[in-house]
Amino acid sequence: MTQKQQAPLHGSQASTERIQSVDVFRVLAIAAVIALHTAPHTGPDAVGLRFDVRTVCDQLERFAVPLFFMLSGYFWAGRCQDRAACWKAGIALARRVLVVFVAWSVIYFLITVAAAGWQAATRPLPGLPTLLLQGTKVHLWFLPALALAALVSGALLARGRERTLLVLAIALYAAGLAGKAYADTPIGFHTHVNMRNGLCFSLIMFVTGTRLRRMGPRPSWRRLGPALALGGLALQVAEVAWLHAGWGTNMAQDFVLGTYFYGLGMTMLALSDPAPLRAPRLAGLGPLVLGIYASHFLFVDLLARPDSPLRAVPGWDIIVVALVFALSLALTGLLWRFAPTRRLVA
Repeated sequence: MTQKQQAPLHGSQASTERIQSVDVFRVLAIAAVIALHTAPHTGPDAVGLRFDVRTVCDQLERFAVPLFFMLSGYFWAGRCQDRAACWKAGIALARRVLVVFVAWSVIYFLITVAAAGWQAATRPLPGLPTLLLQGTKVHLWFLPALALAALVSGALLARGRERTLLVLAIALYAAGLAGKAYADTPIGFHTHVNMRNGLCFSLIMFVTGTRLRRMGPRPSWRRLGPALALGGLALQVAEVAWLHAGWGTNMAQDFVLGTYFYGLGMTMLALSDPAPLRAPRLAGLGPLVLGIYASHFLFVDLLARPDSPLRAVPGWDIIVVALVFALSLALTGLLWRFAPTRRLVA
């Protein structure tokens, strides 16, 4: 979710500067993630039950996680210069991400113990597979999913199995769709395992990022990216509407087929570094996005409870996103200042 080294627009030069538009998109994406997590998911106003403003916004925000995975793959590929380097790079990224995952899983668990007591904290703990792939807070699934994608990609690329990696990624994505968004359809299946966790959706996104690194970035992505994003968004909306109309499926889905193309188009646009999207002040927050992602549920739980009377405040859906973002940013900035806690947010 962070970029250690950027590639210039034209691949003939080496650069260690950050791509401003990439950091801008990261900040926009973390705001979208916060909006997804603060929206009501129960009660008559829940997103996904009907095509209203909240459900439309939910669809617009779905580019965020694919963009994070693809950008991670893109910058990871810069360290994958040969077969041996791919495996080492996979281990390095997985180790770094899993440290953050374990630390924040412990933090959320201890906060729950402090707030509600040991019995209340341990009673809702999931089974071991879910605990390993999701941690103690639902949003942390992204971190082990990214670590697994890096390990699998590194292992297969180290053996020259690029085609195998691509086929595996596509097959897992198809399985993820069948077991989640398409579970109610004749081609789907139901399972107690959350198909979002693990490799089903992360691997294809990560692998796509590595292939984007090989291709560019190119100036043409400034036109192709928006076109692909709009097409993917249109397909995504059509899919969830069709699933809802035909099988009553909730329209608030993490991934459908169109989500991949939506995320791909937004990633290509971010990497093309168009001048209108270079906002230095906003881009300056880019290095803090991982910390905001890890910590923001502390404030979601505080401010966006389903029974909160604040939901009646006009414009609360927007206000709460800004408040959670600001508080998470402040906490991340504080943790960043001290060497012992910097690894929790970077």
